[in-house]
Amino acid sequence: MSKDTDQVIAIERSLWHQANDPKVYQEAMVEGAISVIEPLGFIEKEQAVAYSSKGKPFSGVEMIDLVVHQITPDCIVVAYHGEGTHVGEDKPYQGSIASAYVKKDGRWQLALTAHQPWKPTGVKANG
Repeated sequence: MSKDTDQVIAIERSLWHQANDPKVYQEAMVEGAISVIEPLGFIEKEQAVAYSSKGKPFSGVEMIDLVVHQITPDCIVVAYHGEGTHVGEDKPYQGSIASAYVKKDGRWQLALTAHQPWKPTGVKANG
């Protein structure tokens, strides 16, 4: 991994660990960013920031089968199986996640993320 991809993975992890912090989402997401998370549907940046104030952070976060590609000097894509448990809950959230980051004004920002349900089977291969 490179310095750039390490920075993007750090942002991706912060969105899990600080899922209840609107400031984190405001800073992490580029203007015009879109999240596709069912059953909520398409969520624009402003909605994601607002929803985060009602969220709960995750614990025990794992990014499994992690794939990271720097497509251009200013675009990195990330795909993985994510798992984490909301603080105060027992059942983990498990999703197949794909995110695209752009480098704007000298810093990496989330432009698009999509989450779909994932039901793991077999042994986990940590990435």
